[in-house]
Amino acid sequence: MSERKSLLIPGDFPPVVSGIATYFAEIWQHFPLKNCFILAPKDKGWQTFDASSPLNIIRRKIPTDNSTGAKILKGIMHTFWAIVLHLRYGFHIIHCGQVLSSGITGWTMKKLFKIPYIIYVYGSETYRFGDKPLLMKCIKAYLNNAERIIPNSRFTMKEFLVLGIPEDKFDIITPGVDTDRFYPTQKDEVLVEKFKLKDKITLLTVARLDERKGHDFTIRAIAKLKAKYSDIRYIIVGKGREEQSLRKLVGELALENQVIFAGYVSDEELPKYYNLCDIFILLNRQSVDNIRLKGDYEGFGIVFLEASACAKPVIAGNFGGIYDAIEDQKSGYIIDGTDLNIIIDTINALISDRIKRKKMGEYGLKRAQQSFDWEIISKKVMQYI
Repeated sequence: MSERKSLLIPGDFPPVVSGIATYFAEIWQHFPLKNCFILAPKDKGWQTFDASSPLNIIRRKIPTDNSTGAKILKGIMHTFWAIVLHLRYGFHIIHCGQVLSSGITGWTMKKLFKIPYIIYVYGSETYRFGDKPLLMKCIKAYLNNAERIIPNSRFTMKEFLVLGIPEDKFDIITPGVDTDRFYPTQKDEVLVEKFKLKDKITLLTVARLDERKGHDFTIRAIAKLKAKYSDIRYIIVGKGREEQSLRKLVGELALENQVIFAGYVSDEELPKYYNLCDIFILLNRQSVDNIRLKGDYEGFGIVFLEASACAKPVIAGNFGGIYDAIEDQKSGYIIDGTDLNIIIDTINALISDRIKRKKMGEYGLKRAQQSFDWEIISKKVMQYI
């Protein structure tokens, strides 16, 4: 009997920086590498990443845009290459990293070759495509024919249960965190000097600069708090479509001295930034203003675990799957991320209570180590390889 072989089609994969890319790259490192193939696009920097990675990655020219048209083209390309690769290697199972752009591949491979497939879902798909009957019909077909559906949180699972998918098809497997990379350490003196953070109260957000990440409400809260805390600073790590509007808001509120746009930070440097802060904050909410992303939300939030693994208390918005990433009132606070008064009160409560910050940080650290290390998470996926 031949060894079982699997094909993962993640959609996002390093060197792309995203929760999906991190999820699959971290989990697949724990599997039998020679029999676990990964079909990924040739994103910028892929040669450098692949040269240092032990993973069995097959790169092809596949679109990476997230428009509806690009998703359809991605689905076609994924399916074509999956067929070609299957005829060469003979896969026993397909792992579809996204419901539309690779779900079609799993569905097709099952119809053509009777290969079972798994679909991973992260939330907001039914909100974003709910007004497109054909896409919704496809989503339901791909999910109903899947061997298993793996949502990243309870919140995400509930979204798809509404479609009438049987609950016994789901197996919730949350993202995790690399506790060997993310751990508490002293503030990096070079970064403290660079950003002039000595003796400053520092808040941090690590996220794409998108509407649903809530940077704008944190900035407004800083504007209200700076009169009481002249030494408050807010570091924003990441790039994105909202950067110019956020910079404009900072200018309008005269916060140039308080808000720091750190831009893109490499994976290697990221733990240093978490350890710079006193409080991690990401006021996630559902996207409303951006037409293309309307309905999008935080399905889980790996960054909350990364902050917790560095023993930092966290503040999160209350929409999405963050109730699995954070234990409310213990590792941090889950609040209405659009209520400025609540945001200000919560930040103020943590700034003014060093013992509370320390206690929450320690609880989050223990929780991350005991329940969310990637090795623990990978064992949950192993049964499907």
